[in-house]
Amino acid sequence: MLGTHKRTLTSAPNWNSVRRTRQVRTVVVCLPPDTDPRRLPELAATRLRLHSLTANGTVQHFVARTRRTSKLIDCWQGVTSGGPIRLLDLAAMRHQAAAAASARWQLWQHVTAGTRPAQPFWQFLDRHRADPDRYPLERAQSEYISQPRVLAMKVHNAMPNRICELPTGSLEIFQAGPGTYVSVAALAAVPADGLAALHGSHTGDGYLTTASERLADQLTYLQAANAHIDGLHPNQPLAAMAIPV
Repeated sequence: MLGTHKRTLTSAPNWNSVRRTRQVRTVVVCLPPDTDPRRLPELAATRLRLHSLTANGTVQHFVARTRRTSKLIDCWQGVTSGGPIRLLDLAAMRHQAAAAASARWQLWQHVTAGTRPAQPFWQFLDRHRADPDRYPLERAQSEYISQPRVLAMKVHNAMPNRICELPTGSLEIFQAGPGTYVSVAALAAVPADGLAALHGSHTGDGYLTTASERLADQLTYLQAANAHIDGLHPNQPLAAMAIPV
């Protein structure tokens, strides 16, 4: 997506969310309407195990549109790990993500000014997979990183007082232009890195995620995930769970 989500995991899955220490994926789990909020983390973890995913806890991900914290989980300063959709401000999440992405793209343009367009990593990875003996993974990684545009991003990310990260995994989206970058950020705001959806004709086995870092694959996932979420009943709860990378 537009960069790896960093959240804090608890030492054991006691369903407390919060602070940031290691890299995780954020997976959103859809649960039956009117589920007791106290059971959301437990039921979400159970659903993820059906997809061979182990949750290490909840993660604060959603913007709350209410102060009725009894209906939400891990709500703190207007951010929550989950609850009924009617109590979550999904529109605000998309708007905030788009605004942040616009500023991030402008920064990226400044950081990479004067560099030529670079090939995304998946192109090097495809070459490696096609002939791993003649084109080892180490060479693929080295040649990808040695591109001046990627080097400029990595130098920026190494600076101690940087405003924000410019994830090299988002290179293809950055290069697609500000409109695409902002739109993808808005689309990724709610479903994040994966969606455990209700079973349906367009959700397959019920778990949706991107097939690769290719922009086309990311858009396929985000379109399906947002369509599923936007079609849910307002009383249906969502829970955001932390999955270690």
